[in-house]
Amino acid sequence: MVAVHLLRTLAPLAVVASLVTACGNDSSSGPADANGDAVSSTVQLREVAARFAQDTSQGQEQLGPQTPKDLVNTMKAYDCSSQPTVVQGKLLECDATRNVYLLEAPLITGGVASAKPLPVGGTHEWYVKVLFDPKAATTLSAAADNMPGSELAVVVNGKVLTALVVNSGLKDGHIGITGDLDQKQATAIADELSRS
Repeated sequence: MVAVHLLRTLAPLAVVASLVTACGNDSSSGPADANGDAVSSTVQLREVAARFAQDTSQGQEQLGPQTPKDLVNTMKAYDCSSQPTVVQGKLLECDATRNVYLLEAPLITGGVASAKPLPVGGTHEWYVKVLFDPKAATTLSAAADNMPGSELAVVVNGKVLTALVVNSGLKDGHIGITGDLDQKQATAIADELSRS
């Protein structure tokens, strides 16, 4: 139980550290995504094709839909400290806890109208409310209608920040980023998203 609590505490710190390190880097150079476009520092929402948990202490390795064995083996061997990689037209990227995500082409790139850190009622936890511009909000609303139950990864600077399940809550054009964040961490994430 201590290891789980420690991971829950350290994961947001690692995300914030990667975001802070990337601050001020407006370069869009880097590896190409599934469409041949460079992975940018802009926020992207990408459908999750599959997810692989590097930490198998939870008793479950592969999460998500059935994935061909060769792709599972590639995900198992993927080095999360490396640059995002394109495999069979999909992008491999990791989150702060070293889960490997196999991602489809971006559904939304940019489009953040605002990002605000907000407290979770009555606790010391915070989350980030991200509001999208009208064009991105329309895309989110369509996803809620056409992709219910799918997962969307929120990707910033080549790292998966979080993944959320597509549901009717996306129809209002905003998402919430959670994960045992304190005020400082939520503020750093909101600031980074506001610049993207």
